[in-house]
Amino acid sequence: MIINGYNFKRSGPVQIILNAGWFDTYSKTGTTHGTWNPYDTHIPLLWYGWNIKPGKTNREIHMTDIAATVSALLHIQMPNGCIGHVIEEVGK
Repeated sequence: MIINGYNFKRSGPVQIILNAGWFDTYSKTGTTHGTWNPYDTHIPLLWYGWNIKPGKTNREIHMTDIAATVSALLHIQMPNGCIGHVIEEVGK
């Protein structure tokens, strides 16, 4: 993920320093969202309630899409600086 945003002509040197003990080992059932790997940053998203269409999707949805979707469901203006897109599968 770092390399995708790095431009050697405009960016400075990249140095990654991990904090000591960053990865906790207290859990025996997985990780603690401490790495950038896709298996560790996947967050399930569930919508239910009035006027929510039943169904599912496997496409990539970003956290910034949540505010845009809630605004669309409530028929209100999106928050200032909202960069997300409405999750069309949720609304009617």
